[in-house]
Amino acid sequence: MDFSNIDFETIFFPEMTGWLFAAKVFFILFDFGVIAFIVYVWATTIYLRRLYIWDVIEFFTFRAYNVRLIDKDWLKIKKRLLTKKEAEWKLAVVEADLLVDDVLGRLGFAGKNLAEKLESYKNDIFSDLDAMKEADCVYRKIVLNPKIILDYQEAKQSFLAFNQGLKDVMAFRDK
Repeated sequence: MDFSNIDFETIFFPEMTGWLFAAKVFFILFDFGVIAFIVYVWATTIYLRRLYIWDVIEFFTFRAYNVRLIDKDWLKIKKRLLTKKEAEWKLAVVEADLLVDDVLGRLGFAGKNLAEKLESYKNDIFSDLDAMKEADCVYRKIVLNPKIILDYQEAKQSFLAFNQGLKDVMAFRDK
């Protein structure tokens, strides 16, 4: 078979005439319009820009973006616990309980509060579920009676129980 007479240019790039040329121009302009719309929405929408930036941060740090925020809040709670004031210890226990409740809620644990979330799951997730329940009881005592006397050891045990619970669900990594 002799292929020397075949004009490959006319096969791959046929002459565009009439409606075929108009359709080609229309779809090229339509594609540019869609691309321009996507770029416009990306540039003007804060939500999409934030997600793009979060993805870049997660890619380069090898960690979820919100983990850094949990670490930051947990350090603030830890600093409260290291003070010599009982009011700060109470506040540290309250904030730690609320943070753990929020993290477990984001992870999909069912329940209205931390006690219900802890009751709905068994010991296979948390290494010391009883300590977390006890720490939640300390939180409830503080909320129900703010004038309760809380010693440092009890506040520290609650803090460590919540710390271990967050480690068990891999909400943050200690440095």
